[in-house]
Amino acid sequence: MRPHPHIGLATVTYLLAGELVHRDSLGSEQLIEPGAVNWMSAGRGIAHSERSPAAARAQGAALHGLQLWVALPAEHEESAPSFAHHPLASLPAVELAGARLRIVAGSAHGATSPVKSLSPLLLVEASLERGAVLAAPDEALERASM
Repeated sequence: MRPHPHIGLATVTYLLAGELVHRDSLGSEQLIEPGAVNWMSAGRGIAHSERSPAAARAQGAALHGLQLWVALPAEHEESAPSFAHHPLASLPAVELAGARLRIVAGSAHGATSPVKSLSPLLLVEASLERGAVLAAPDEALERASM
């Protein structure tokens, strides 16, 4: 994506494959690789771009990932914009019977991500063995029923 603006929300970028370079009007420039998280809070406004590195584009490399837009609570919609990068090594990994988890944002199964959010949320990458079952954490179910 070429440069474009955001206001009043946060973006969470999490890659499964490929690479992106994030640049923004705060002066941030960050390569994001699979398993790392970029959290950008737009608040009263920020412009940013996310592009595959030139070498990756030239090779036709695949890019797979998520970018979630998270509404900021009303009291933070006009806050100063910010950007934070969290490398893969900083995100907690949890091993359960038949499942490997990476806690991307929020808390689950006794682990808490370092990613700071202004509202409660849970983002977990889960790899399950065939036939394995993974129940949602009780605290996530409680928030969902509110």
